[in-house]
Amino acid sequence: MTKRRYQPGPVLDCYGLGFDFPGRPGPRGRHRTIAAVSWDGSSRDAQFVNGAGLAVPCEPLDGLPAVLARASRREYGAIIGTGQFAKPAATLKAWESAGRLRKWVTYHFDLGEFCLYFDDNAAWDTYEQRELDELDRHYRGQIAGLEEYCKSNPSWSSTQAAEIERLERERRQALVHDQHHLADLRQKGIEQDRQLAAWLRGELPEPPLLRLAGAA
Repeated sequence: MTKRRYQPGPVLDCYGLGFDFPGRPGPRGRHRTIAAVSWDGSSRDAQFVNGAGLAVPCEPLDGLPAVLARASRREYGAIIGTGQFAKPAATLKAWESAGRLRKWVTYHFDLGEFCLYFDDNAAWDTYEQRELDELDRHYRGQIAGLEEYCKSNPSWSSTQAAEIERLERERRQALVHDQHHLADLRQKGIEQDRQLAAWLRGELPEPPLLRLAGAA
């Protein structure tokens, strides 16, 4: 029997708030997305930074170097990040004087083609229109299929108009429903991200509860 080996992940999300690297397509919170990692490979010390430049409470695991290799760009001799989880300015100044910053590399990650932030208006408009267009094509495809079927089945001609009207009504209702759903999804995502940002800056005494399932 082959033993299953445990494969460690790249980071430990210390508070279980859903911090993660970009990758999964769809909308996500800017403050829950790890957009950069400042890393000292010799000491295995790291500072994780979100899409707004705030340090987030994560710790490196054995799988981190493999993820860093996929970074879009590297910044040498630099540690970035602000907020209550960032390394203190006095520490950074002391490390710079001692030459320790030369060991650090900051790795930056792009969102990717199918990822977007809730608070990016232009990206959201494109995403929403793409989702609605896909739904619209689904219903229009059904209508076109019905029309094609009726051409070869004349007995359906008497009910064709009623069926097309029904599908048109369902199409309009589905578009309105999905548009409202997307607006609600975005509003909740932005609000949760706003609360998380306040905590990361040190303005809230405890981390917020993130209840929006599937939002990263």
